[in-house]
Amino acid sequence: MSDWIGDLTVGLGWVYYKGPVGHNDYHQHYAVQICFPFSGPLHIETLETRRIVDEVLVIGSNVSHRLSSQSQSATLLYLEPTLVAQNLARLHIDGVSELAISQTQMDTIHSALDISPENMGSGFGQEIARLIWPQTSGRNVFVPVDPRISQTLATIAALDDLNIRLGQLVQASGLSASRFRHLFSAQIGMSLKSYLLWAKLQRAFGCLATDGSLTNAAHMAGFADSAHLSRTFKRMFGLTPGDINKNARFTTRNSKS
Repeated sequence: MSDWIGDLTVGLGWVYYKGPVGHNDYHQHYAVQICFPFSGPLHIETLETRRIVDEVLVIGSNVSHRLSSQSQSATLLYLEPTLVAQNLARLHIDGVSELAISQTQMDTIHSALDISPENMGSGFGQEIARLIWPQTSGRNVFVPVDPRISQTLATIAALDDLNIRLGQLVQASGLSASRFRHLFSAQIGMSLKSYLLWAKLQRAFGCLATDGSLTNAAHMAGFADSAHLSRTFKRMFGLTPGDINKNARFTTRNSKS
């Protein structure tokens, strides 16, 4: 059985993994998964079909699947679904789809992906999505952020306890709840609730990178316990922190990167 012993980088709204493909039973997860066949064809199985692909593969949110690689290595990007929702709707992707990407575009994507985790900015996931879907992806990423939303992000970044009530953040903004929700999602690309969950996961893996204790990571990130952290990670990405080899390399990229 192969191990997940590659590089795993966690940002706000995205997770990037490059390395061997480990144990992979049928699973489904909230994040949209983009698979790049740089190391060879990918094997993808759903409950209905089985195929071998050598194109960029997109697996929609909550699609039951199992992935493997002939080379036992893969390049995978997991994205918060709202970051690419318009693109998936435009392309009618709600299951598993191969993307027809030109060689020039593929070379550009490969070059953008082939950097060290320390050089990935906080918007790395969105930037890759823009290269895949250049027409519309990330259209809100580069809009100047409203000062009230900027203050909310700064408040979240400074929190010792990420289990803050959403109403407190809304109230501090001085906006109505409906206006705040719309503005936050439009400018950040995901809901405040989703943003806080990604912030927790990022903080947990930052702790794992330096400490290695799942219990401490769960506590520092605001999860009830290590089991809660493992369940959340499993739901998001189809594997638990315990499935990842202890020799894997963890990196986090926060909003200030």
